[in-house]
Amino acid sequence: MTAPDACCIGIDLGGTKLAAALGDAGGALLHDFIEPTDARGGLHVAEQLVAAADRLLGMEGRSRTRVNAVVIGVPGVVEPRSQRISQIPHIRGLEDLDVAEYVSDRLGTRVELHNDVNLAMLGEHAIGGAVGCRHAAFLSLGTGVGLGLLLNGRPFSGATGAAGEIADLPLQGLPGGVPVTLESEVGSLAIIERYRRVGGTAAATVRELFARVNDGDAIARGVLDETAQRVALAIVSLQVVLDLERVVLGGSIGLRPELLCRVELAISNLTRRPIRIAASELGDRAGLRGALWAASRALTSVA
Repeated sequence: MTAPDACCIGIDLGGTKLAAALGDAGGALLHDFIEPTDARGGLHVAEQLVAAADRLLGMEGRSRTRVNAVVIGVPGVVEPRSQRISQIPHIRGLEDLDVAEYVSDRLGTRVELHNDVNLAMLGEHAIGGAVGCRHAAFLSLGTGVGLGLLLNGRPFSGATGAAGEIADLPLQGLPGGVPVTLESEVGSLAIIERYRRVGGTAAATVRELFARVNDGDAIARGVLDETAQRVALAIVSLQVVLDLERVVLGGSIGLRPELLCRVELAISNLTRRPIRIAASELGDRAGLRGALWAASRALTSVA
């Protein structure tokens, strides 16, 4: 039986910031905070995860013994059995550590690692834009591109944890066999580069480009139209294979209504199959809320 003062912790670890939340036994949010990710990487980041848990517990006046589960989202592939991390270029040194074991040993409790976009999908499924769905996807569009899958009401990460690494989806080949991938076409740097290449004046960020779209910049609008077409192609490909109820768009680019309406139009020109898409209801907190929800379920499962 779960102790009445038992709690759980969810952490969303990103390349530049760490978000952490403390929840009660039912997963209700008690406290949360955001801080910069330790730029030194490796063991420093692992220790930061432990310190984040202690800081949350201090806010509630609880000890480590009251924590029954910790779930950490990371921007990389997590092998389901070993819990080891790979393909995490933005935080150096973590691939060389057993992060789950390190944090578990320090806190004296169960620790699970998951891909951050998979947790964002769980967050939207629990309290966001995919409530009630059994088959859904969370497509994150920003600096990078990621995909979280929910199949038969459960998160799906594949045999090695790499399901949803849609950034590598080839859209076409090039002479010499080098593919054009989804991320190389719709990531923020790719969008800015395309805008400059077709004659747009210098724009430092995608946010500036969206501002120019709304100001009537024809070149910016054309670039966004092309971006939407590529995103729509990826979504239609997913739908053909998985027959999803809904695709939730998140990330700094995916949340923009200027993109969403264009993606909907592009999808209608690619297929007659009905595909429901929606912007994330949780925004940049989707991964954190998904981590907290997963931690509360883990707590219940060991009660």
